[in-house]
Amino acid sequence: MPPLRLRAYTPDGQPLPPRAYGSLYLTDLERNPLRQRSTFADGAAVLADAPETHFAVIMQLAVDGFGRVYQVADSGGHGYTGDEGELNLNYEFAASRLASVQVAYDEGEQEDCDFSEEVGERLRRAAEALERANGAIGDPERCAPACEESLRESLWAGEQVVFERARHEIANRGKRDDFLFGCNCFGYPGHGEEYVRGFTELLNFATLPFYSLSLRDAQQRAQAYTRLDTMLEWTQRNAITAKGHPLTWFHRAGLPEEVRTKSFEEVEKLGRTGIREIVLRYAGQIDIWDVINEAHDWGNELGYSQEQLLHMTRLAAETTKEANPGAVAIVNNCSPFGEYVARSRTYFGEVERPMRAPIEYLRACIDAGIDFDVVGVQLYYPGYDMLEISRLLDRFAQFGKPVHVTELGVSSENQPDPNAYVKGLSGAHWHGEWSEQIQADWIEQFYTLCYSKPYIEAITWWDFADKGHFWPHGGFLRPDMSPKMSYDRLKALLAAWGHAR
Repeated sequence: MPPLRLRAYTPDGQPLPPRAYGSLYLTDLERNPLRQRSTFADGAAVLADAPETHFAVIMQLAVDGFGRVYQVADSGGHGYTGDEGELNLNYEFAASRLASVQVAYDEGEQEDCDFSEEVGERLRRAAEALERANGAIGDPERCAPACEESLRESLWAGEQVVFERARHEIANRGKRDDFLFGCNCFGYPGHGEEYVRGFTELLNFATLPFYSLSLRDAQQRAQAYTRLDTMLEWTQRNAITAKGHPLTWFHRAGLPEEVRTKSFEEVEKLGRTGIREIVLRYAGQIDIWDVINEAHDWGNELGYSQEQLLHMTRLAAETTKEANPGAVAIVNNCSPFGEYVARSRTYFGEVERPMRAPIEYLRACIDAGIDFDVVGVQLYYPGYDMLEISRLLDRFAQFGKPVHVTELGVSSENQPDPNAYVKGLSGAHWHGEWSEQIQADWIEQFYTLCYSKPYIEAITWWDFADKGHFWPHGGFLRPDMSPKMSYDRLKALLAAWGHAR
């Protein structure tokens, strides 16, 4: 089979530069990432050997009037085989997007969702522009602008479809009394009264820091309990449900240095002893636990095999349940789209051995009979629009377990944040450059989307304030503890759903 060439163009029909293809990756039709190498030649990404399965092509593309997000080309759900010879990605992205929006629109109509006239008008304009693009497929200078117009209209239409459909579901279902709206409370008590007041007036769920405390020695655990007990007493006093995070994590940020020299058997013994002590100590006070974090080949500083990671997942879940039979065991996952698998790269560099994306890891956990209760999904700004985020979340529902969105954040400023753990922005943006307005809009749409999905039972933001925080400009509060627009927007949204505190 000859090589497959993937070409993309600027809105005026000029070839995109080689660096623009750096975000490109392939998946199968279930969106499992494929380890596939491409080269760049003659103005195109070249696949010398196409995957053996039907595949989709995903790449970030800036669309004027919408933003820079990942686009998906899957030939209307049928995928590609590699014998196409060459694909005009602008056209394929536009055609695939329109097809996926139409599917979501039809599903909504079957549920008696009364979509706005604007949605129908956008779909009409997207279809007309796509038809013009199809008629000029051999002429990039005519085809690319029409593809851009079609894609812009269907991007907006797709987000309107999922947002209006979500609001329809919420109106029909009514208040969800047990839903948990949370954040980590790592700023308590040091960030002062404004932090405390803002948190308690908004949220009913708090994550406490146990960062692999189970792998530390008994003296280190005893020293940490003082801080944790102070946090816990505060949550109890304010009727806030507490969660512990995480009992096991093999990422450098949570891994005790002394553990690096220990054998797998020694780490297994440490983990079992430490988890049992911690969970027993807090049984009846903290009954929700992230029992293991990012064990899908991401948080794996010790270089464990996939079988060993599964073994530690089982150990963490089973030990938690043995210590507290009423505990809720969450298996927590990051990078939910799994791009790192396709690129064979994690935060610590190239990885030669095969890796698993979160969906594949969770399926392995289920197949191995590991007893856990909740699927945890982290979603720091992923660079996708709301329709694609909605489709992603639905994939995590396949396991028949509740889903908690355990960590997430988006920025309120479009510049690096020297005070954050992650200092730079990702390069993707949504509806414009990041601002307090854009952050608030994103939060309103995302929380509405999640609240409408019956399998999602909790959302935890990360962090509450821009002080000692993880995501750049990601807090609900500014560094001086004054509320951002996102805080007020979420507070009004929760009040409208009957969750005012």
